[in-house]
Amino acid sequence: MFLNRISFVLPVALLQSMLGFSQLSSKEEDYTLVYKDAAIEIQFDADKGTPNVLNAVDATTQHQVNFAFETKNNVKICTLEHLYPSEIIELQYTLGNNADTALHKTYIANTSLSTGAINVYFNHQVDTSYAQIQNAVNLGNTLDNLLISYINACTTTMDIAIYNSYSPSATTGIAGAINAAYARGVQVRLIYDGSTSSAMLPLLNASIPTLASPTSSTYGIMHNKFVIFDAGVSDANKPIVWTGSTNWTVSQIDGPDRNSAIVIQDQALALGYKIEFEEMWGSTTATPNAALSKFGPDKTNNTPHTYNIGGKVVNSYFSPSDGTNSKIIAAINSANTDIDIATMVETRTDIANTIISKYNGGVTNTNIVIDSQNPTGNQIATLQSGLAANHAVVYSGSGILHHKFMVVDNYNSASDPQVLLGSHNWSSAAETKNDENTLIVHDLNIANQYYQAFAYLYQFAGGVLGVNQNQLADDIIAYPNPCNGLLHIDALANDNLTNVKITIYDILGNVVYNKQYQELTQQTIDLSSQASGVYLVTAETNHKLQHFKIVKE
Repeated sequence: MFLNRISFVLPVALLQSMLGFSQLSSKEEDYTLVYKDAAIEIQFDADKGTPNVLNAVDATTQHQVNFAFETKNNVKICTLEHLYPSEIIELQYTLGNNADTALHKTYIANTSLSTGAINVYFNHQVDTSYAQIQNAVNLGNTLDNLLISYINACTTTMDIAIYNSYSPSATTGIAGAINAAYARGVQVRLIYDGSTSSAMLPLLNASIPTLASPTSSTYGIMHNKFVIFDAGVSDANKPIVWTGSTNWTVSQIDGPDRNSAIVIQDQALALGYKIEFEEMWGSTTATPNAALSKFGPDKTNNTPHTYNIGGKVVNSYFSPSDGTNSKIIAAINSANTDIDIATMVETRTDIANTIISKYNGGVTNTNIVIDSQNPTGNQIATLQSGLAANHAVVYSGSGILHHKFMVVDNYNSASDPQVLLGSHNWSSAAETKNDENTLIVHDLNIANQYYQAFAYLYQFAGGVLGVNQNQLADDIIAYPNPCNGLLHIDALANDNLTNVKITIYDILGNVVYNKQYQELTQQTIDLSSQASGVYLVTAETNHKLQHFKIVKE
């Protein structure tokens, strides 16, 4: 069994307190969201003009949502009040002082009561020597077994958007699991690319409703690879989103193609993906409505872009309605110290120019590996001439490097470590024609797992990484190990170390201790109140990272 779920559920109030839900904030185009208990503050940018909120309703029921306006420190704030967990709100507002200013419509997701567990899986080797918190997981050729385990656990609804698919038979493999789910009463809906021959489709029960994407010249491809499990159930610990770069074919799952999948347990995100699915489906029922379905350029920007998942900011964008290319550029520009990219396609000159500009601006730890089987227009030559030698390399191993991910500031926990991932190739077709999905996870643990995959692929392709900062364990020691609750941190140098940040994570990646020391010779940290188990201690000083895995008895 591959399901990696939390085996216990904390009381909601305690869980939210531990994960810091009340203080989480995220910047969007016109405002900053601040998540609070059963409320969300919308802090409008002062330079955008005077905001005027016209309406706030539940996006599903159209019921009115209470909101209040106030000014704090010259910032106009609209607070959405008395919200339900996982509620998605449609907000209409104007900016400026004139009555005829343009009407803006946006969608905001409230925090769910889900676990917020995020798990990442690869189908190829990873370099765990670069692990900072958690080793990346290489499932080899068993990625389909993991997917099947989630299908087998589904109880009510399953919405699938898949570009290409294969199964060995109607009773085995992915098709067998989908048919079994349908037979036990799960509502299954499936969208597939109309221009691609998917070997799995004829194996599905003929009663399962499916919908093909258009094949007109103005449309590209339905390139998604996501599944939404149990989005609307009452138990918030069941909804799951499966997405990533992996198509369901033998070469994509078993190899030699290089891929990944990310699995997120969060009801708000599942409901946001469901909105996108039903826009293509053309219906909220089990039956698709081809007359009302919208694909590609016909879609609208109608989903939330920020989610508070387990105390982490997760951004979600769908192409081509949400301007994903600009989000890729913004993520590059957010880097303070390091950028690492593994992507099948990079044909956009604006992205290449942004990468080079950041490199010239001081972010010299910039590295990229691109697949060799790219179409005409690949920017690899431009990147190779704009970056230092061996910082832009071509993957020419067997199969396809099919990833589309970027890790930003993996070596700078004081910045905003993040990973951008999904189905969106860095191409104009993905930006303007294709149906795609992209996530940005703002979390060092998740970003670093992708970095471990990057490190293997980049070095395999001839790239040269700098000193592995995770192995600079020459300044500080942590003992005893195992410990009975009292953990000692000692500086090995004769002089005190200055500006040392000590962070301790539990096995789920939650912070249980975090303190900045102006000087450190020896400190004793009391972990007596923590549960027995494995913990990771991270010490950061002078841009060096040291990591210790300890066992608390």
